[in-house]
Amino acid sequence: MSISPLALSGVSQYAADFQNILNRAVAIAAIPVQLLQNRDGDLLQQKALLGGLSSNVAGLAASLASLGDIAEHQAISASSSNSAVVTVTNAGAEIATTYTINSITSIATPASERTLLGYADSAATPVSSTGTVRLTVGAQVHTFALTNNSLIGLRDKINGLGAGVTASILTTAGGNYLSVSSNASGATTLSLIDDPTGAATALLTNTNQGTNAVFKLNGIDITQATNTVNSVIPGVTLKLVSSTASAVTISLTTDRSKLSAALEDFTTKYNTLRSALTAQVGENAGLLTGNPLIAGLQRTLREITAYRTSDGAVRSLADLGIAFDNTGKASFSAIAFTGLSDASIASAFDFAGSASTGLGGFSSVLTEYSDPVIGLIRRERDGIDRADARLQIQIETIAERITEMQTKLAQRLALADSLLAQLETQQKFLAASLQSLNLVLYGRSTG
Repeated sequence: MSISPLALSGVSQYAADFQNILNRAVAIAAIPVQLLQNRDGDLLQQKALLGGLSSNVAGLAASLASLGDIAEHQAISASSSNSAVVTVTNAGAEIATTYTINSITSIATPASERTLLGYADSAATPVSSTGTVRLTVGAQVHTFALTNNSLIGLRDKINGLGAGVTASILTTAGGNYLSVSSNASGATTLSLIDDPTGAATALLTNTNQGTNAVFKLNGIDITQATNTVNSVIPGVTLKLVSSTASAVTISLTTDRSKLSAALEDFTTKYNTLRSALTAQVGENAGLLTGNPLIAGLQRTLREITAYRTSDGAVRSLADLGIAFDNTGKASFSAIAFTGLSDASIASAFDFAGSASTGLGGFSSVLTEYSDPVIGLIRRERDGIDRADARLQIQIETIAERITEMQTKLAQRLALADSLLAQLETQQKFLAASLQSLNLVLYGRSTG
C-alpha cells in the first residue's frame, strides 16, 4: 500500500515550502507502514518457500512409498505369451510363477435381439395387440402397460425401467425394428412378450441370448459372464480377447528394472529436497533459516541415509549402488545394481520393506510434514496467513490515520498559505504607499 501526499494548491510564495512540510510529515508517518509491508513481504516469501519445500518433501515421500510398494510386491511383472488372445495386468501379485490357459472355448458377449417384424411408422403403428407387454431379462420380469402403443413408446418404456438393457430403433428399407441389447455380457434370457396372460406372442427374435466366457486354466474348466477375470489368480487380472485352441502362458516374474527405476527416482528426489534444505542453512541462508522444520527435515534425511538392517546381503543403501559424496549429494550406480545376484535382489526387497516399513516406511515420516491438510508445513503456512491478515489490518489502520492526519495538516497549511498571501498583498500595498509618499514629499522614488 502506497500513501501519496495530497497536492496543495498554494497561492503564496511559500507554497512549495508548505508542500515540502506536508510531504515530509506523510513520509515520516508512513515509516511504520513500510516496515510492516517489508515484514509482510518476508512472510509471503517464506510462505512461497514453504510451498516449494512441501512439494519437494511430498516428492520424496511418494518415491519412498513407491519403492516400498514395489518391494512388498517383489517387483512382479505380468506378461502373456499371446496378448492378442489374453492380456494380463498385475494388480498386486507377490509370487513369481507361471499359469497356463489351455484353451478359450468362447468369449463373453451380451444378449442382443430385435423385433420379429418391421413396423411402418415408429410413432403410429401399434406394436402390442393389448397394450400390455412383459420384458424378461435373466431372472428379472417386468410387466407393464404401454401408454403410447408404438415403437417409440415401447422403446422409452423399456429404457425407463432400469432393467439392465438398452432399447433403440433401427430404421431400414423394410421397416422400423426395435433392438434390445443387454448392458452386460454373459448368457441370459432376453425376451419381450405381447399379451403375456393371453396369446403370449413373442415380439423379439431368439438368436442371440449372449454367451459366457468359457476357458480352461491349468486344466480347470472355468465359466463366467465377463471377459475380465480378476477372481481366479490372486493379484492378477486377465482380459480374454478371443477364443483359441492353443495354450497361452501367463508369466509372473521379478522385474529388476522396476526396482532400479525406483532407486534412481529416490536418488533424484532425495537430492532435490537436500538442495532445498541446504539453501536455508549457512551464511547465505534464505528466509527459512532457523525454522525448526528445516532442522527436522535434515534430521530425517540423515536417518534415511544412515538406515541399516542386520540381516541379508543388502543392509544399506550402499549395497544397492547408492553413494553419497562429501557434500551429502546422492548418486545411483546402475552398473553396481545390475551386478547384484538374485539373492541380493530378494534381500533388497526386505531392506526396502513396504510403504510403511523398512526404508519405505520413512515416507510416513515425511508425509507428516507434507500432508496438504494436516501436515506441519501446512500448519506453518496457515500461521503465516493469519499473521499476514493481522499485518494487513495494522497497515490499513495506520494508513487511515495518516490519511486523516494529512487531510487536517493540509487544511492548516492551506490556511497559513492564504494568510501569508494576504500579508504579501498588504506588504505590497504598504510598499507602494510609501513609495508614493516619498515621491510627493521629496520628489523622488526610493526604489
